Amino acid sequence: MVASLTTMTAFSGSVWLVTVLVSVITMITAWTRPSYPGWSHWAVGHSALVLGILAGALRTPQTLLLSVIIGNGLVMAGGLLYLQAFQRFSGQRTARHVSCLTWASLGLILMALYPLTVQWPNIVVRFLLVSTFLLVITLQLLQLLVSQIRWNQALRSGYVMNLLVLALVFALTIPRTRMMTTGAGSAAFALNTPNVLVHCGALLLTVGGAFAFWLLHDDRRRLEMKQLHDLLEKQATQDPLTTLLNRRGLEQAFQTWSGHPKSEAATLLLMDIDGFKGINDQQGHAAGDESLVRLAQALRGSIRSGDVLSRIGGDEFVILFSGDELQVQQAIGSFATRLAQFPLGYTVSVGKAVVRPGEALVSVMDRADVAMYAHKSRRDHRSGHTRSSINLLSGWNHAHTVTR
Repeated sequence: MVASLTTMTAFSGSVWLVTVLVSVITMITAWTRPSYPGWSHWAVGHSALVLGILAGALRTPQTLLLSVIIGNGLVMAGGLLYLQAFQRFSGQRTARHVSCLTWASLGLILMALYPLTVQWPNIVVRFLLVSTFLLVITLQLLQLLVSQIRWNQALRSGYVMNLLVLALVFALTIPRTRMMTTGAGSAAFALNTPNVLVHCGALLLTVGGAFAFWLLHDDRRRLEMKQLHDLLEKQATQDPLTTLLNRRGLEQAFQTWSGHPKSEAATLLLMDIDGFKGINDQQGHAAGDESLVRLAQALRGSIRSGDVLSRIGGDEFVILFSGDELQVQQAIGSFATRLAQFPLGYTVSVGKAVVRPGEALVSVMDRADVAMYAHKSRRDHRSGHTRSSINLLSGWNHAHTVTR
């Protein structure tokens, strides 16, 4: 009997030591290294919950009152703080009056535990009061975790880990709860399976709970870092006015296409708005911006999903049509027809260059640029600087103009 009590004391003391150390570390970390909402609530609630479980298990005839009051008080307060931590972390808020009412209920239960332990000992009534409070908290926490697992896919694994830890801890405390409610007070601090399991549950909640909540925070941090990276990447490769790719985005897309082992010859179209400077000078820069946006809309609705569309600066736009020769010709024909039907209100000149994998984008754009301006010069010389419609569906050896 003495040997078993000594063994139980040593085992319980070891669990207490680990629990206190981890609790101190988590609370210091939470208060000195602020993180997401609920972080400090979780640290305090986690420590209170674990220490409350151990305090409740440290029940001898000499420590009965302290064990009942402190153990149940810490477990109820820790459970409530645990719930509030997850609510804050997930962006949910409990009404202030509901929170005050819950804390008041906790205080009333604690006051009722004293007479039910000293004056009118009744373990069944104590169990019902504490269990009812914890059941309400547990159901709310369970509903929150399940809803987050269901709808928050990015943080699902973290929520699942926390749910599993709590479920295992609850399962490990069931045997001792049954033992105590059957009136086995003499075995409250004996070396038996229920007591060993409840200490294992406290140890699991101490280490596993801390790891699970840290994992949830780490998942959220990685998610936000990815979102920030995507935003910066988008800002670095997207033209803010038209939302098309900018010059950097075009270069990246071109390198991706050129480096693909199955890439075939493609066609690059370079185009600009005829007389764009006059639009800015005569109608204002707002009108110039609007003309760029209209052209971007026309081009976006005229290309295939696999093609690359970019505004590389000023009034210059680039389209890279990829695929086999027949697909490219069909795509260009469809593009020319739709662009000619779009009500732009100005003319657009287009230069064409065939691209082969491995070529530098700069040299391809230079060829398209030379072809476009050579055609502009010949056209203006013939027409006396008047604009005329040229069918995009015919020719395409050098450059063409669309008039609307």
